[in-house]
Amino acid sequence: MKNLKINLSIISFLLFISFANADHLIDLRILSSNNYSFIIQLSDIKHNTKCLLLDQQGVILYKEDIASAEIFQRTLNLMELPDGTYKLQIEDDYKTQTTSLTKSNGKVAAANQIKTTVFKPQITLKDTQLNVSLLALNNEKLTISIIDEDQNIISEKKLSGSINLGQSYDLSQLNSGQYTIQLYTNGKVYQRLITLN
Repeated sequence: MKNLKINLSIISFLLFISFANADHLIDLRILSSNNYSFIIQLSDIKHNTKCLLLDQQGVILYKEDIASAEIFQRTLNLMELPDGTYKLQIEDDYKTQTTSLTKSNGKVAAANQIKTTVFKPQITLKDTQLNVSLLALNNEKLTISIIDEDQNIISEKKLSGSINLGQSYDLSQLNSGQYTIQLYTNGKVYQRLITLN
């Protein structure tokens, strides 16, 4: 029972840390549209961030890494692209914010007020204690797999039904070596390689 209380306390603490980092949303605005061009403005960037423009099939048309900054502006021109809907994604280690752009008859229109935010799962490893957490505000599901060097799945757990998804693992019984922590949520796979001594 004591172990369970300690593990629940650790998960609660990790979720609190995730909330603190995830709670900070970058202010994303599409400032103006002039024919085929538009200006992206990002304010109050606290973590290294990526800015991506994707087409309807999810192909990355533009990508830029942005360091922490108060204000970032970039002009993008869609003149060479066909009419249609495009996605602008702002992504850091904790979350992805997405808004849509529509190009029609030589003009670009943005849905500035309609933004979706999806949070990424977080992994922490201290000695042999592995903790995984996900802020699941949109009823996401999370599958956690631990895979050994021979690609054998030695543990797999599916989590759902809560806003705060979390799981704690004691890896002290595993052999020394490298393991892959694979997380699947929102149609994406996140992987992290860990080494146990």
